[in-house]
Amino acid sequence: MRLYTPRLVLREFRPDDDAAVHAFASDPEVTRYTEWGPNTPADTEQFLQAAIQDAGTRPRTRFALAMVERADDALIGSVELCITSRARQQATTGYALAKRCWGRGLTTEAAAAMLRLGFDQLGLHKITATCDPENAGSTRVLTKIGMHREGHLRDHAFIRGAWQDRLLFAAIRPNTGPRT
Repeated sequence: MRLYTPRLVLREFRPDDDAAVHAFASDPEVTRYTEWGPNTPADTEQFLQAAIQDAGTRPRTRFALAMVERADDALIGSVELCITSRARQQATTGYALAKRCWGRGLTTEAAAAMLRLGFDQLGLHKITATCDPENAGSTRVLTKIGMHREGHLRDHAFIRGAWQDRLLFAAIRPNTGPRT
């Protein structure tokens, strides 16, 4: 699978992506608000193996894609869509981006492409995302791509030895007709 945005190619991960993935996934600033990381080399290898295996699973429920800049073919992050319920047509999404690329709107491009994938190609009805309440950058991304804040989840995740809150955002497929 390949998705294209004006500045990015979102493609399947490959085994030779390990150094580029580890460069951002092991950065404490990149992973400050994530529920994973900073990665060890073994964590990065496990992520890549799972992403590659999931790409071949049918029916596919996890779309973990590499964010690659079109200008120089540099792998700079990851973006993901995970179908949580086919019956309810629901999924979650998330992303991580190398610090050197922050502030350029690249995550917004990638996350918007994942919403289009979910709604237009996979026929999903609702896509959710969570973020740390202190992560203003992620809150901006989710808002820019049309997601709406649905709630504040208290003590939602046990991360690095402590319970942490999360903000819940969601988008519903446009023009799905009247609610019954």
